[in-house]
Amino acid sequence: MNAGSAPPKGLRLSQLERDGQELVVLSFPSPRRGLPAGLSPAEIEVALMVRYGLSNAEIAAARGVSVRTVANQLQGLFRKLGVGSRLELARKVGG
Repeated sequence: MNAGSAPPKGLRLSQLERDGQELVVLSFPSPRRGLPAGLSPAEIEVALMVRYGLSNAEIAAARGVSVRTVANQLQGLFRKLGVGSRLELARKVGG
């Protein structure tokens, strides 16, 4: 991003702690290139966070939602993508 240019639409900054270190997650919508069709933006975000090894609690904290919401989104992702584990999900979204 060039100085003085507008930030990407949908830009979100989240902070969480993992393994005693503070993590700052800067996210914004990106092209869906290479991702399975039929996923909502929230499902894509959750899937990508799983791909990078975040737990449900870490994903919930980063997204500002409950752990139960993340669990429900993962259940939907497993069903939509025909996978049975977080590892299969990560592989399906390019992990």
